[in-house]
Amino acid sequence: MYSRFLLVPAAAAIAISQPAVGMDVQTLDAAQQRLFPGATLIPSDFILSPAAVERLKLVYQVPVMRPAVKAWRVASGGWLFLDQVYGLNDIVTYLVAVDAAGAVSGIEILVCAEGYCGTTVPEWRAQFVGITHGKWEPSEAVTSISGLSLSSTHIAEGVKKILAVHSRYLPTAN
Repeated sequence: MYSRFLLVPAAAAIAISQPAVGMDVQTLDAAQQRLFPGATLIPSDFILSPAAVERLKLVYQVPVMRPAVKAWRVASGGWLFLDQVYGLNDIVTYLVAVDAAGAVSGIEILVCAEGYCGTTVPEWRAQFVGITHGKWEPSEAVTSISGLSLSSTHIAEGVKKILAVHSRYLPTAN
């Protein structure tokens, strides 16, 4: 029996282990205009209580990266949420548009790892349109993208979290 031991040069090993570089897919303003063209957006950021964060994790079984929620009320009705989830070696930043009836009307990806931006494909993002709050399973409701299974699953979990936040934890309008 013949065997061979290969040494990988240190520079190659370091290059392979580096996290993926984030790629700006589009600006926040451009994504907002795609989701709510010409709408007046009213900044409405808020902080979830520790009890709300725990409820999201336990009841809805979704990860919560931070309690701060970046959101805008849409003057004509609806909400827009900026969120982030972990991909394989990066953080994916995306927007979720929720209409006045509480259904997703669209999502837009803002930042993803270079070479791992298959979640920007319109057909994949269209799967979210019409989804509403509930205890649905992200892995069953949204098709995972081969090679991007973590990013696509985590975005679906993030959308589920946003819908729960929209349904249960919105601040009262002033």
